[in-house]
Amino acid sequence: MTDNPLTAPQLGTMVDWQALEAQFKGKTRFVTGLAEKALKQYRASAEQLHAMAAGSGDYPEISFLAHSIKGTAGTLKANLVHNQAAETDLAARAARPECRAMAGDLAELLEALMVELEARIRNQPA
Repeated sequence: MTDNPLTAPQLGTMVDWQALEAQFKGKTRFVTGLAEKALKQYRASAEQLHAMAAGSGDYPEISFLAHSIKGTAGTLKANLVHNQAAETDLAARAARPECRAMAGDLAELLEALMVELEARIRNQPA
C-alpha cells in the first residue's frame, strides 16, 4: 500500500489534530491522553494484523480487530486508517481472502500512525 503515492501516508498527516482539538474544545492534555491510549492499543494490534496477514486467525477475528481499529481511528480523526480498517472489516465479514493482505496494509498504516502519536506525546509540554 505504501508504494502508491496517492495513499502513502506522510509523517505528521495521519491525524487531523486541529479538528480533534476543536472537537474537545482545545483540551490539549486530553487529546494527548487519547493519543497515549491509542498508541498502547495499536502496538498490539499492529502485531496481530501482521500475524493475520501471514495466515493466523480466522475471518471473524480479522473483522473484530479491524472494526475496533476503525472506531478508535475515527475518534482520533485518522481518516486513512479509519477507511482502511472499514474496508478490511467489510472484506473479512464477507470472507474475502484478500482481507489478509488488507490486514497487512492496515498494519503498515497503524505503524505510520504510531510514529505520529509518539511524536505528539513526546512534544507535549509538561
